[in-house]
Amino acid sequence: MHTNQVYSEVVTVNNGSHKWWHRRWVKIIGIFIILLIVSATILALVLNFVVFAPKKSETNTTAATSSSPLTTRISIPPLLSTTTSTVTPTTTLAQTTTTTTTEQSEWVMTGNMSTARYIHTASVLENGFVLVTGGNNGATVLNSAEYYNPSSGTWTTTGSMSFNRYGHTASTLANGLVLVVGGWGVSGALNSAELYNPSTGIWTMTGNMSVGRHYHTESTLANGSVLVTGGWGVSGDIFVNSAELYNPSTSTWTTTGSMNVARYHHTAFTLANGSVLVIGGSSSSGAHNSAELYNPSIGIWTMAGNMSIARYALTASKLANGSVLVVGGTSSSGTLNNVELYNPSTDIWTLTGSMSIARYFHTAATLANGLVLVVGGFNSGYLNSAELYNPATDSWTLTGSMYIARYFHAASTLANGKVLVTGGQNSDDYLNSAELY
Repeated sequence: MHTNQVYSEVVTVNNGSHKWWHRRWVKIIGIFIILLIVSATILALVLNFVVFAPKKSETNTTAATSSSPLTTRISIPPLLSTTTSTVTPTTTLAQTTTTTTTEQSEWVMTGNMSTARYIHTASVLENGFVLVTGGNNGATVLNSAEYYNPSSGTWTTTGSMSFNRYGHTASTLANGLVLVVGGWGVSGALNSAELYNPSTGIWTMTGNMSVGRHYHTESTLANGSVLVTGGWGVSGDIFVNSAELYNPSTSTWTTTGSMNVARYHHTAFTLANGSVLVIGGSSSSGAHNSAELYNPSIGIWTMAGNMSIARYALTASKLANGSVLVVGGTSSSGTLNNVELYNPSTDIWTLTGSMSIARYFHTAATLANGLVLVVGGFNSGYLNSAELYNPATDSWTLTGSMYIARYFHAASTLANGKVLVTGGQNSDDYLNSAELY
């Protein structure tokens, strides 16, 4: 009996010890499995979000950036006599390699034109559409025309002009017709003019100017007449100082007083007092800093105050206070980023804040909020950058860059406040693309 009791106690002890080790091993194995699961989960997360994570799309990267050094071949438009370019310390070239992403939320690509073109014109019609005419596509001078519908973002081909032309001018008349004047055609500088009727889509020849010219200016006067000034003449270094008036009522041209200085690639602006201010430009003697005022009442030109800096291929914009903002351009000293303000009341020019990037053959458009948007151009490379001038603070701010660098393009302010940029040239490509700011 005693022996059995001892044996029973030993068995009981051994069984208890075995069960204790069994429970301990179960716990150890369970903990090990849990640790394996946690480790596997952590490893999966690391692989998913770090090692194999897809690289963030850089769809906002400026379209003109490049991953390798570029050799730029500057394509000079036919008959352009001077090529000067200087990179300022603050200049950011559109073709410079960069690893940063450029914010482009301000710009939206819209429908493409049916034909690539540069050195064309763009005119806002009474119905809000934009008519684009002529230009050059690198292979030929164009006579085609098409219009843009802002509501649908689409282009429609319309009637073609009678004459192929680029470097011409266009303006929308009070009667809704569009007057296209001069330009360079198949055989040289043109003195012809044509009228486009948006209602019928048909072009009609109107009276001829007395002088063929291209790279001139066209300004609408308060009485509805159109003043054409300067330009490059029929051949060679024939630069024009003559001016002519078009009367829409009679479809005739009348020679008026000549400017004191022959000039082309200048700019002209109708002031609030009815006078026309002609600014800068170039001729055989080089870039000009001179400005002239045309008095429509007497048909006479008077020299205005000189700009601080000679320039051509510039832009001019009228500010809300009546001042005229002259931006950029080029001269024998190089491409310019400086800016000047003209006060019509005092006939004085004042240097104001400079752009971040020097440029010429750019465009400028006045926005509904009074700011001035300057876009594209050329400066040792084709530019896609854009800048805003604030008259209240007299300062410039870089805004979003266009998707496509371009110069010799056109810009139009639409009725909805947006700015439509069309065509141009980029790295020897002639563009049919359009963008909205």
